[in-house]
Amino acid sequence: MKWIMSGYTNRKLFYLLLILLSNTVVVAQTVPYQTIMNRINTDLRGDGNSRSADEQVLKSITALKPDGSWADINYTNPDYNPLQRIKTIAIAFSGADHQLYGDPVAYEAIVKSLKHWIDVNPKNRNWWYNDIFYPKTIGEILILMRYGKKPLPAALESSLIALMVRKLKTGDYANTSDEALHYLYRACLTSSKSTLDSASKYLFEPVSIIDGREGVQIDNSYFQHGKQQAIGSYGAVFAGNSVNAAFYLRGTAYAMPQDQLSILITYIKDTFFKTIRGSFFDFNVRGRGISRKDSLKGNFTGLITKIKVLSPENEVYWQVAAERMAQQVSPSTGVIPGNRQYWKSGYTLHTRPGYTFSVQTASSRTLRTERGNNENILGKFLADGATNIQVNGDEYANVMPVWEWDKIPGVTSRNYSGDEGATIRQDWGVQGTTAFAGGVSNGLYGLAVYAQNYDDVQAKKAWFFFDKEIVCLGAGIKSTAAEEVTTTLDQSWLKGNVALGYADVKQPETEIHKTQSVQAKTNSMQKTTLLGAETGQKSSALKWVWHNHIGYFLPENGDLSVSNQTQKGSWYRINQFQPKDEVSGGIFQLSFLHGSKPAAGHYAYIVVPGLEDVNMMNTYKLSMIKIWSNTEDLQVVEHRGLDILQLVFYKEGALNTAGLSVKADKACTILIQGLHTENPIIDIADPGQVSAAVHLELQLPGLKGLKKLDCILPDGAQRGATVTSRLSL
Repeated sequence: MKWIMSGYTNRKLFYLLLILLSNTVVVAQTVPYQTIMNRINTDLRGDGNSRSADEQVLKSITALKPDGSWADINYTNPDYNPLQRIKTIAIAFSGADHQLYGDPVAYEAIVKSLKHWIDVNPKNRNWWYNDIFYPKTIGEILILMRYGKKPLPAALESSLIALMVRKLKTGDYANTSDEALHYLYRACLTSSKSTLDSASKYLFEPVSIIDGREGVQIDNSYFQHGKQQAIGSYGAVFAGNSVNAAFYLRGTAYAMPQDQLSILITYIKDTFFKTIRGSFFDFNVRGRGISRKDSLKGNFTGLITKIKVLSPENEVYWQVAAERMAQQVSPSTGVIPGNRQYWKSGYTLHTRPGYTFSVQTASSRTLRTERGNNENILGKFLADGATNIQVNGDEYANVMPVWEWDKIPGVTSRNYSGDEGATIRQDWGVQGTTAFAGGVSNGLYGLAVYAQNYDDVQAKKAWFFFDKEIVCLGAGIKSTAAEEVTTTLDQSWLKGNVALGYADVKQPETEIHKTQSVQAKTNSMQKTTLLGAETGQKSSALKWVWHNHIGYFLPENGDLSVSNQTQKGSWYRINQFQPKDEVSGGIFQLSFLHGSKPAAGHYAYIVVPGLEDVNMMNTYKLSMIKIWSNTEDLQVVEHRGLDILQLVFYKEGALNTAGLSVKADKACTILIQGLHTENPIIDIADPGQVSAAVHLELQLPGLKGLKKLDCILPDGAQRGATVTSRLSL
């Protein structure tokens, strides 16, 4: 084709080309690099005390060696410290509210330390530092310096940006969002639309629910590293990064789609925040992070500030949560009663204004709590029915170095002579060993169950949740190992006195608990005493124990060990990235002793959190609670005050008693509310997740005659969830 055209044609093409070029310029100008970077810069500065920060910065500047290094840092395998120090200096240098704003000595320290970093280009043995923390923190330093009085030398900035370039690992959920965040920083620094496109895409990629993959699950729990519950560990990283992304990109063409924002808000509001009591996490959701100092203490001021902007319709909820987490109000303020059974992850969360109680189990469908990077070395039993009991919130804060790790609260395990028995031998991905783990819930009440078969210990364990009480039952406890088997009711920091309640005469171990109320067996309590300081004792006559506003009632007696002794340890013994210094403190510990090689061990205890005064123990009325059965085939509890009956069928069976009969043709868990009414509500689930339907035959006090009910259970992603039916006359 010859480029010989009329003047008109040439002019037409010229104007067309001009329009195209003009549109291209407009597009380039509307990409919101500066808007996003302004928001990131403001966020990085936070609202901390600039005076105290500057004092620490001055110490860092003074300690800097002429070559730009710090003597106390191992640059052959560095972690957070070097770049974190440079970042704090950059905050002070570039912040108008700091006394070091524009200071030439601070500027020189920043330049020298960054040049040293480039020269050394250090690598850590843990990939996370190299691919996530280092490029992310470099990006933050560079953004901060863009707002300083004097910019970094262009060549230095370019070299550092080059160090930020990493291949992004897609489909890695929390880790993907971590990496995509430093892509976002780099996009703003380089005004690269393609990098910004990638950053926004992969920042939002984890905000989805796809059955069979990691991330947020259909039950609103969170998986990472396979099918491992990670609500407060990787789920916290996911929540923080995703909120940051949504906040930085809001109101732009890159804003998070509304359906994804809804997934994010629901996860944070209905699961993540509910695992925090006051300002302390439930230890059951922290994963291997439980072995890090201060890992249970949360600071969510920044997160809540952003999420209030993203979700203004929930502003009152966020405000109350912020006050609660900042300890400006009681841990009970604004807490809504609820019971949630996370059938995907084996986690149960029961919340009341006065307390939080949770249970963590693993099944053959999920992974046990991981050991990785030499963290959580002794957490072998964390997935065997560990129970987190919080009233104030800080009951377990930093107790982990001195824990006896074969006596985790709630767990039935062998009593080893040392740490070795609790050591996890395999990094990452240890599969659960039982199919029957889960529960049933109506959103307010429920039960959790765990048919344990691990480390040569078998047990049928169940927890029945009501308003004030949690009934904990165990039966069929067996082991052929030489070690004694114990069930630990609690192991927490010692706070104040430990009070003990005894009966004058030891009652024989009979099946009386099947036919009489708990209160009938507590009337003989006549003696109350305090456990002496630094004391441990064993008893078969204890009827209750009280410590730190929590009561433990013992309706079946049993051999128990109770102590308030000092225990010692170190963070290093559970996490080789932590200090080796000895840690010690007084510990309250209460356990059932099942003996060596038990063949049919059992236990029953009732936890009543929030009993402020020990005198309440002898007057507390348990007459409304009836334990109908506690065997390895059937565990049943009735709460007469709430008119609730809860049952665990480990196989086909029946409960038959005067005026009450419940028969199930398969293993299942059942909750009946309105037991004595004409319209009882039946909630049912299959913790084994194998049955398509369960046939029930019921004869209930409020109904006329025998009722038959075919309960069709959910399939697919909902397998294991609770279904509801209503009976009538």
